[in-house]
Amino acid sequence: MTDTALETLRERIRELDHDIIALAAERVELTRQVGEVKRRQNIPTVDFAQERIVLDRARSYAGDRGLEPAVAEELFALLIRASVMAQDQDNLRIAATGAGRSAVIFGGAGRMGVWLGRFLSAQGFDTAAIDPALDSGENERARHMLETADLIVCSTPPVATAQLYAGWFQGPPAGVVVDIASIKTPLIPSIRALQRAGGRVASIHPMFGPSTALLRGADVVICDTGDAESAATVEKLFQPTTARIVRLPLEDHDRIMADLLSLAHAAAIAVALALPDSEHPVSSTTFHALKSLAGSVVRESPEVYYEIQAMNPHSSASLRRLWAAVERIVHAISARDPAEFASLLEEGRKHTTGK
Repeated sequence: MTDTALETLRERIRELDHDIIALAAERVELTRQVGEVKRRQNIPTVDFAQERIVLDRARSYAGDRGLEPAVAEELFALLIRASVMAQDQDNLRIAATGAGRSAVIFGGAGRMGVWLGRFLSAQGFDTAAIDPALDSGENERARHMLETADLIVCSTPPVATAQLYAGWFQGPPAGVVVDIASIKTPLIPSIRALQRAGGRVASIHPMFGPSTALLRGADVVICDTGDAESAATVEKLFQPTTARIVRLPLEDHDRIMADLLSLAHAAAIAVALALPDSEHPVSSTTFHALKSLAGSVVRESPEVYYEIQAMNPHSSASLRRLWAAVERIVHAISARDPAEFASLLEEGRKHTTGK
């Protein structure tokens, strides 16, 4: 093939790429209009049945054109994601939950603090942050706003949050105070003391990281502190989104998180530590997936992840189960017992599928 012919083909590909992007942008804009109709008719943003129809249709179209159906399904799944994200953004803006209100974020320069700042600003809040990493002017502005802020969000480690609460025992803020801590046990005495002092206190746990752009499929835990009005105020922030709201008693939170966080993080860290020192020339899908997951965990904040392990009184039970599971695998292999090994997989299937 000559250079001229190759360039002609590449030019046509560039034209098609341009058209694909233009059509994708037009599609997302149309879904914004769909979202507007849904809001008027009080229809939920996410319609899984309709999504399935779209994906099946894409696979059918692909098959008719000689394209691998899985390619079309993956492409349209991304387009659906972009559409839902656009509708979420519009819902937040139009709901205007924070219009005429202000919010101060402690730890606002951290990754989750920055996410919260954007999230609240999208709802119309006038936001300010307090953080040692910020300049004195920004901190001073936030401290001035603190006196009248409608919402005070503590995106700080549990111990630091407890210290903040202790500083307010003699004069609680007028607004609703809410933490987003992954561990609640260290906070419970301070929450109760601040409430006794007259503070309005809520406690939540966004079950996602700061890189999350689309809240669809993400859980937001609303812990019951005994202050229903404050909990409702915070829950209202997430109602325009596609996040799933889960309500838990405050005292039950850490027992559940021992499995969802302590166990999961420890398993990922153990995989990272057990990886070979040098790269292999080949890989497998399972190895790649585990390595990727382990890598994402060990890149997180060691201080926060240590607190999740060390400050949760239920962590040790979950870690003992992990240790016992590894020992059972080692025993089955050492005993050269295929039946025992098969029973481990069967038990694992029941745990992972519920069957």
